[in-house]
Amino acid sequence: MVWVVEKKVFYHILDMGFESVGIPVRVKFEFDVQDGRFLPDSLSVELLYNQQAIERRCPSVKMDVLEKEVQTTINREIRNYLQNCGYINENIEENDRS
Repeated sequence: MVWVVEKKVFYHILDMGFESVGIPVRVKFEFDVQDGRFLPDSLSVELLYNQQAIERRCPSVKMDVLEKEVQTTINREIRNYLQNCGYINENIEENDRS
């Protein structure tokens, strides 16, 4: 069993119709790997991004909707990372989405 800690910056693209805004999200995620495979129940994720700057730049954005969209983006990026590292395969990835 190995405990892996990763720190990455992922970008959530906010489409405002007339422009796109790239929001950098600092992510720290930790997970357990046993026999070379990711253990889904072990995943812990911490996010950090500047919500106040987004509110100032894009006052029409609903922050609760944005938080859900950012979470979806981060989940997808983490899944891609795990797949690229060989900790999960596509079949497991598809099962995680349901």
